[in-house]
Amino acid sequence: MNFKILFKGFRLAFRAKKRVTAFIIIYAVLFIAVGKGLQSALTSGSMEWPWLIMAFIVATVYAILISQFRSRDIAILKCVSWGNSEILLLLIGEVVIVAAVACLIVVELGVEILGIVAYMGTDFGVLSDVQSLVVVAPTAMAWTLFYIIILQIPGLALARWRAMKIPPMKALREE
Repeated sequence: MNFKILFKGFRLAFRAKKRVTAFIIIYAVLFIAVGKGLQSALTSGSMEWPWLIMAFIVATVYAILISQFRSRDIAILKCVSWGNSEILLLLIGEVVIVAAVACLIVVELGVEILGIVAYMGTDFGVLSDVQSLVVVAPTAMAWTLFYIIILQIPGLALARWRAMKIPPMKALREE
């Protein structure tokens, strides 16, 4: 694996600040929802499939949007003789960094809320409501991160397929 290309994917992700910020927020909400769903499924033995289907849909949509918004960049990279596997690694880098940043934000938010609740006490009803809404158990968060990264594979396969169809001449056309 070429780690240099993977890190270029990380840097490339943050060039489109608005889209990446929006999807980091969407992924953070996804992590909280799926983590809470998996946490309740682990404790009560209920079904976890609806949460995984939701994670699959969001992850696939993001991978498709990356290939759509990066079509000109992909065409330019193809002009300078990048192969499809290198372009896939670039897409993987962007998807993984967004998922990792969202997971870190949710973990940090949970730690901050737990610290505030420990300091202030549970006398405030709002704090306990926010704590029950946002804080996810560590095992459920780890499984959520694992599932979301695994569920991005079909979306990345679709993004790779779409990226392979982009002709290098698209980079030279005026739009």
